[in-house]
Amino acid sequence: MATFHEALKHKNRLSPMLLKRAEVIGVGVGYADPKKPSAGAGVIVYTHQKIVPSGLNNLKSVASKLGSSVPVRFLSSNSFKSHVYKAAKPKAYKAVSFQSRNRPVPGGVSIGKTNPSSTGTAGLIVIKNNQLYILSNNHVLVRNNSSAFSETVQPGPADGGVSGTDRVGRAFQFVPLRPSEVNFQDSCISLPTSNSVLNPRYLRSSSGQLITVPGHLLSYPVGLQVFKSGRTTGAVRGTVESNNVDVRVSYGGSLGTLLFRNQSVIVGTSGPVSLPGDSGSVWLRASDRYAVALNFAGPPDGLRSICNPIGVVMSTYNVRTAIPAAGGTFKAGHMKGAAPLGDASYVQPLTEQQRKRTRAILVKSHK
Repeated sequence: MATFHEALKHKNRLSPMLLKRAEVIGVGVGYADPKKPSAGAGVIVYTHQKIVPSGLNNLKSVASKLGSSVPVRFLSSNSFKSHVYKAAKPKAYKAVSFQSRNRPVPGGVSIGKTNPSSTGTAGLIVIKNNQLYILSNNHVLVRNNSSAFSETVQPGPADGGVSGTDRVGRAFQFVPLRPSEVNFQDSCISLPTSNSVLNPRYLRSSSGQLITVPGHLLSYPVGLQVFKSGRTTGAVRGTVESNNVDVRVSYGGSLGTLLFRNQSVIVGTSGPVSLPGDSGSVWLRASDRYAVALNFAGPPDGLRSICNPIGVVMSTYNVRTAIPAAGGTFKAGHMKGAAPLGDASYVQPLTEQQRKRTRAILVKSHK
């Protein structure tokens, strides 16, 4: 039986070789058998669905050449793509309230930009120095991955949001996506026109139930039970399937396919959890509603969610979850859940060098 420490070491040896293969889209660590966690850890390899048996056998041969006793699981999942919604008109989804105009704006609802048009999810309302912000993805709220002025509208354009009338703020800071380098997050915070435009709560259901997010986790383990709200899939549940994942994500256009490291893959408990329009949604721990991870991509069927660990994202902007306080004011949420020393089932912290490569930059405040 392999430990997660052994699995992570083996994954780090395998990943550079396997990701050179067109059939492989991600490599991480998870349970050798999710139905039997006591059976120990293994390396998880995500492949395209169209891989032929001979190709899969060839991959298994490559993995076996390193001679490790750590089990390797191959999961067919098709390519992972950023899940922004770009259509001019919305499709008819059941989770209508997640796509409606909400004032003040809570986490979990439709949001986007108009130039160029894109619609995703306002994942979480966060706070720094008594100023509220909306946390979402770079590719949802930032204009062409640049520092150019970018208006934030709610709902997003795919749900009828228009420039000016539905403006709730502007992109404020973001981490640039870098085609020629390793990426660690796809994130942005948007500055509202005023704090009163935002509601530091989280839309939990299509009936309008709002909850408070008391804080965020610095790390979390494989097997964690989570839930989230998103513009397209609405309220869904999932399980952390793998952590410390190296993964290739397709953005199309000038960005092409980008390599990310230190990511998590969350698999849905029943049905899709990440479809176009769900980019920017934030997963919460089922037991206590602490924020876990920022969704930004998934396969076409939406059955898996590719996520940035929220601890890395929050530290990049030096923000906390926003919590309602007395007298209409707000306070910062808590941080907890650092990875136990040596436990590689948890998301591992970035190195100092990696943290330097994830610095946020400012967006222009005017056109």
